[in-house]
Amino acid sequence: MQRTLKTFVIPSGKPAGTPPEPGPDIELGAASEDGLLLAAHDPLAKRGQRARAVSFTPTGLVAYVETAQ
Repeated sequence: MQRTLKTFVIPSGKPAGTPPEPGPDIELGAASEDGLLLAAHDPLAKRGQRARAVSFTPTGLVAYVETAQ
């Protein structure tokens, strides 16, 4: 199954409560929904990010990410 992962970046160095900024959409593929959740982390890590939360939406997935430290 193929799904789109919409990302929102939590800005580093900004005060708490600062809204996340829209990031790039990433196309994911996996054999199952559990596989999609696992597959979401690899492309984010390649971008130097880590997921704070990954969730399903009616049309795909959404991830809130921050810069990996």
